[in-house]
Amino acid sequence: MLALAGLKWAAAGLSGLAVAALLGLGPAGVPEREFPIVRMEMPDGQSLGVMAREVTRRDWRACAEAGACEDLTGEIAPGEPDMPMTGVNRLDVEVYIAWLNDGDGPDYRLPRSEEWNHMAAELPRKPYRKLFTDPRLAWAADYGAMEKVSAVLRPSGGFGSLPNGISDLAGNVWEWTESCAKDGLPEGRCPAYKVEGQHQSVLSIFVRDPASGGCAAGTPPANVGFRLVTEN
Repeated sequence: MLALAGLKWAAAGLSGLAVAALLGLGPAGVPEREFPIVRMEMPDGQSLGVMAREVTRRDWRACAEAGACEDLTGEIAPGEPDMPMTGVNRLDVEVYIAWLNDGDGPDYRLPRSEEWNHMAAELPRKPYRKLFTDPRLAWAADYGAMEKVSAVLRPSGGFGSLPNGISDLAGNVWEWTESCAKDGLPEGRCPAYKVEGQHQSVLSIFVRDPASGGCAAGTPPANVGFRLVTEN
């Protein structure tokens, strides 16, 4: 039901935050706000708090049990490893952020693409040969040129940490960003956003499973999830 509502209102130009407000989504209690945070200085001198790990299934489960997020995890066994939350589209993520920020404490948001790449600056990336060099074909130059990545998930932290303390940037979960695929669009009217990982890609706001199609540009990510940042 929430997904259908999000689809309808997004088509009308409403963001996930507006959808949350219209649905009256809020925490049944105080949201879990204690995340491991790494402080980083951005190139512009701004200090940014970055979640050391991606948002997990348990984090998402808390939102679902509060009645704010759609239940996309099912039951999680007590001894089950803490896995990154995947299979969430851009509207799902915005509803989670609205719930998380409805309370005391720092306000979280998605990182911008340039912020993500700064935090991943020490990430080794394998070179590849682009299919085309003509700028008019830049939208298709990367498609199929990158090495395929296994979609098998590992527990949170399973892909190790960079020297800056941020984990799983080298993993197989691509992360939603705040950056629209096209500059200059009015707020709430962006149809696709940049997702960052072992290479940059672009996904429609409705895509939960990149393998099922819907990738607007580049080789489809193996999985899509998210981590958040705070300026507080």
